[in-house]
Amino acid sequence: MEWERESDPFLSDRLALTPACCLMPDPAANAAPKSRKRSKRKTFWRETHGLTDVGLVREGNEDALLLLEDADLYVVADGMGGHACGEVASAFTIEAIRAFYESPDITQRVRAAAERTKGAKSNPSFHSLRLRKAVESANLSVFRLAQEHVQLRDMGTTVVAVAFAGSRIYVANVGDSRVYRMRDGELLQLTEDHSLLNEYIRLNLLQPHEIEDFPYKNVIVRALGLQDAVEVDITSTTVRPGDQILLCTDGLTDLVRDREIGRILQFAPTAADACEELTRRAKEMGGHDNITSLIIRIRTGPQQRAVSFIPPPPSVPAPGEAA
Repeated sequence: MEWERESDPFLSDRLALTPACCLMPDPAANAAPKSRKRSKRKTFWRETHGLTDVGLVREGNEDALLLLEDADLYVVADGMGGHACGEVASAFTIEAIRAFYESPDITQRVRAAAERTKGAKSNPSFHSLRLRKAVESANLSVFRLAQEHVQLRDMGTTVVAVAFAGSRIYVANVGDSRVYRMRDGELLQLTEDHSLLNEYIRLNLLQPHEIEDFPYKNVIVRALGLQDAVEVDITSTTVRPGDQILLCTDGLTDLVRDREIGRILQFAPTAADACEELTRRAKEMGGHDNITSLIIRIRTGPQQRAVSFIPPPPSVPAPGEAA
């Protein structure tokens, strides 16, 4: 089968690859990166664009995204918690994952761990292990920060991340943000929602006609930052020219149906146009939550250049600082 789930025998070592302390978000570092990059194999290139919008109801934006082109990594997070806690959780998650991927020492340690089990019956690839450990590191960073500040105790965040390794992608998921693949006019969800609604559906506790009116749609059963350890779903598949990968938060998927998302991806001229149209449609449907989309189009032919805008993350209180 093309779609694979990978196990991780290193879960008992999850703290060994975690940075010793949380990193302060750097607004300058989160400024817009270049949005198109040739793949390592140079057989195709990626057109990428990310957009986050506060929506029509919320006062602040608790979503955050990352386009780390040099590391072939893309991340979307949706924070939760009152008094701007969600903004801190999602921003800290983004920065912890960035720090993990940009550390040569950590990268070497992950590579060595993957090499030690090479050839074993069930061993994760370097890219799979690296992505899993990066998300676990972010979880621990957010959890530690919450323990240091009373006003942040209830914060948490969802996260989805996609890492490219040539024509293969690795997908990480915690929570109900989603990753889709658009291929030949068909939209396929690559992640499974960690939500109460999805649990009810999986256990056949809801009839199809009851899903739309289910009162606890936005209750998630797994998130980053709530405990010192978290279970991360890691899957992998391949991509080919013409495919599109969409990372998004539930501020989009709660309001815009998959069929409409697929239509927009299929007919929008550019990734930037598609992000703008997805945001516009979510607002037309009420815009009751923050709306974030990050689109990666697999291209061949002449490359072009575009600019993706990412807002700076919120400030984070220093240890001991009062709310």
